[in-house]
Amino acid sequence: MKYLLLIVVTILFACEDDVYYSEENHQVYFQFEYVNYAWTPQHEGFIVDKHGNIFEYDNPGDWNHVESNRISVDKFQDNLDKSETSLKTVDGTELNKMLRLAFTARNGKLTELKTVIADAGAESYYIYIAKEGNEQLIRYLLQVRGDNYQKNDSSTAEEITDWLIGIRGEDGFNDEHF
Repeated sequence: MKYLLLIVVTILFACEDDVYYSEENHQVYFQFEYVNYAWTPQHEGFIVDKHGNIFEYDNPGDWNHVESNRISVDKFQDNLDKSETSLKTVDGTELNKMLRLAFTARNGKLTELKTVIADAGAESYYIYIAKEGNEQLIRYLLQVRGDNYQKNDSSTAEEITDWLIGIRGEDGFNDEHF
């Protein structure tokens, strides 16, 4: 009986493909974005999809912006098409963990928005989720740092933000104002 269980578990892990955990076939994306229009317009960042691909952008033209925390899947795909696919990808095990955490993080409450400085811009960390087949993605804020500070109070949001900062490769604004 133990051997049969071992064989079944081995087969299950062997059948895993390159699409990692996605609750009930949801589309899930993670985003880091820096925006500053104070001096020279700056709009840069990256998006991670559920396959671990990283799409980077730097002042893309005709970017489709989110309205009321929603964006159509077609417009979001258009933004991905305007981005460069990075040669590096996200580790599948780590990505699978973040995909699981995203469904908890989306339920966190936002802290009060604090204005701290001016003209520094904003670093924002987001997740986007839509059930497969839906025409709109819903954007959930994890954190914003810079001129204003606000964060999602979920510990999973903090963990995803730290993960995105690691992918980014630099800290940016510190978290002393939360």
